[in-house]
Amino acid sequence: MKLIYHLLMTFLLASSCSKNSNGSSSEDTWGSQPDLPVVSGTATLTIPASGYYVNAMGNTIPRMPNFPALSVKANIARGYVADLKGNPVKNAHIGVSSSLTGGFYSSGSAVTDEKGYYEFRIPAGAAYFFGTAATVTYNETPAVIALYPVGGTTSFPSGNGVVKNFVLLSYGPANPDEVAQQPNNESNYYGGAISFNFNINYPGDPNPSPEYLPSNSIIEIELTPIECLYGEKKTFKVSRQVSDISTNFAIQNIPVGKYTITAKLSNGTKLKMTANGPRANVYEKLGLKTDAQGVSTLTFTPSWQVTPVMVASFKSNWESVQIGLKR
Repeated sequence: MKLIYHLLMTFLLASSCSKNSNGSSSEDTWGSQPDLPVVSGTATLTIPASGYYVNAMGNTIPRMPNFPALSVKANIARGYVADLKGNPVKNAHIGVSSSLTGGFYSSGSAVTDEKGYYEFRIPAGAAYFFGTAATVTYNETPAVIALYPVGGTTSFPSGNGVVKNFVLLSYGPANPDEVAQQPNNESNYYGGAISFNFNINYPGDPNPSPEYLPSNSIIEIELTPIECLYGEKKTFKVSRQVSDISTNFAIQNIPVGKYTITAKLSNGTKLKMTANGPRANVYEKLGLKTDAQGVSTLTFTPSWQVTPVMVASFKSNWESVQIGLKR
C-alpha cells in the first residue's frame, strides 16, 4: 500500500499559462529543478536521563526548488506553491491578515491554480500571512500539511505588495524564534514527531509491576523508513535512560512518512507499544498500527479536524504520535 496514494492528483503540473480566480495569470513557466537532497544513512542519538526531546534532523532546511520569477505589484500578494521536487501544488490556501490602528482587522486569500500560482489584493495595514497549507492524500488519508515560507518571513507592509513562494517540506525547523523558545514543541518543525511515556519500578519497591520499566534501564528506539514523502532513507536509533526525573520523552522533526518502529531495552527485552493520548486512533490509517510487542509500523499524524485556513503561518500541522511503553 503506497504512502503517497494519488499524491500526484494533488500536485498537478500544467503546460500552459492558467488564470487565477481573480483573473490574473501567472507569468512564467517552471524550469528544470535540482536533485532532491540526499537523506540516508543512520543517525544514532542519545537523550540523557534529564532530557525530554531530540531533534532528529537538526536545524537543516532542505534546498528550495526553482520558482518562476515574478515582479512585485503594489497592494498585491502573489507567488507560487510547490513541493520540494518543484511540482506546483494546486488548491493550496494562502491568506493575509492586516491590522489597522484601533484593532481593526481584515483579510484576503486565494487558492493556487494548476501552476501553483496565487494572487490577491492585500487589505491595508500591517500584514502577515496565515492559513498557508494544502490538503494532500497521504497514506490514503486527506491530510492538511503546512507550507514553509521561502526566505522565512511572513510579515510585511501591505502597501508595498509582496511576492512570497511556499514549499511543502517533509522536515526542517519553522520560525527560529519559536524554535528557540519551545524546541520541544512538535508544531515548530515540519517533520513528524513521536512522544513516549512509561512507568517505573523504583529500587526497593515491595510490589513491582511486571509491566513497568526498571529504574536506570535504557530504552532503545529504532525508526527505519518504509516510504517517506520525498524518498528519504535515513534510519534513526535513539536511546534514553529510564529515571525518575522524567517518565516521557520525544523525537521531533523526523522526515514525514511511514516507518518500521522497534522498541526494546538495552538488554534485549522487547517493549509493548500502545497508542495513547487524546488523539489515539482518530485516523484509521495513520499513527501507530495496533498494540505491538517490540515492532510495529508508524505513520505521522496531522492535527485532527484542522482545515488549511486554520493553520498558522510558519508553523507545522503535525502532532506527536503518543506511544506508551511497557514490558
